[in-house]
Amino acid sequence: MATVKLCSSNELTKSEALKQISRDGSVDIVVKDCLGNCGQCYLERFVKVDQQIIVLNDDEELLDQLLKAAASEAD
Repeated sequence: MATVKLCSSNELTKSEALKQISRDGSVDIVVKDCLGNCGQCYLERFVKVDQQIIVLNDDEELLDQLLKAAASEAD
């Protein structure tokens, strides 16, 4: 199972795509106070998937990237 980490300041924590993938249970979602990428959460939307930072443009891309991460972990 892929582990997706988000900074609590990141607007993605309110994302419908994130809620959808969370209900699906194919990825483990962890929201932390800080991921150590100071300021990045204010400048752009990003998630950390198994220590790799993925910058996203919109919710659709978020869902796509998370599903890809979940699929690669299942292999």
